[in-house]
Amino acid sequence: MDSIASVRAFNRYYTNIIGIVDRHVLNSNLSLAEARVLFEINNQPDCTQTHLIDQLNIDAGYLSRIIKRFERESFLLRNRSATDARTSYLTLTDTGQQLFQALNHASEQELNTLTNHLTTSQLEHLVSSMKTIQALLDTPADLPSVTIRHDLRPGDPGLIVQYHGVWYAPEFGYDVSFEGYVAKTLGEFAEHYSPNKDRLWIAEADGKFIGSIAVVGRPDRVGQLRWFLLDKAFRGQGIGKQLVDQTLAFCRERGYTSLYLWTTADQVTAHHLYKRVGFVLTEEREPVQLWGQTIQEQRYEMSLQS
Repeated sequence: MDSIASVRAFNRYYTNIIGIVDRHVLNSNLSLAEARVLFEINNQPDCTQTHLIDQLNIDAGYLSRIIKRFERESFLLRNRSATDARTSYLTLTDTGQQLFQALNHASEQELNTLTNHLTTSQLEHLVSSMKTIQALLDTPADLPSVTIRHDLRPGDPGLIVQYHGVWYAPEFGYDVSFEGYVAKTLGEFAEHYSPNKDRLWIAEADGKFIGSIAVVGRPDRVGQLRWFLLDKAFRGQGIGKQLVDQTLAFCRERGYTSLYLWTTADQVTAHHLYKRVGFVLTEEREPVQLWGQTIQEQRYEMSLQS
């Protein structure tokens, strides 16, 4: 049997298995897509419709109809962001939580029934094989070669200014004054750059700029993380984590005792990464009109002392 035929045979078999596991979803009067939305809202803090579209690869119009149905049936609430009127966070109501718990319990029961004849060794092998399938299929074909460098070159500050403007405008609605702010701060960095205390990293895919991050040395062995930027097409591949990890290694090598950064409340994706590596939110300023939006600045800090 050739490779394609084997994959198709496995697909037919696995589709039948999924049909068995998901029959409780159908009995709940939810479609599979609706159940996936419900599960993702429950499991994702600060969940937005944009996140659901990206994570579930679901059509925006179809998702909107699902959200409206959930609202009619009192499964969820929309909570408008205090700092960005365009953003609403989705949370499950008590009724929605009860439905999630029921579905989750039913799915676990079905999976237990499906696998309870397996030995511990067989179950571990099954899980390992599933992870292998996922890892192989999640690897894009012809993935560009991504490199990260830290040799500051003429033109690098200009690229960072340019892409802050190009990428932040559609994602957050920032106007051209934001680009002016970035240009001013990067100009100061370039003018006073000292490789002993400062470093700027550039991420490139096949030689094309896709992201950046920097550490600026401050008095008293404190570093500031700045200009963390990553093309949306390359998010979710661990590149952002690599950039942050390199800043932490540099700071420890230089003997910094702490690292801090300023961000805005609307950059939720970046916040998750900051918290995951050990940053803690320490300050929130009052919302102000800035860069064409209502902006709430936030300060995160991280101790580097062992």
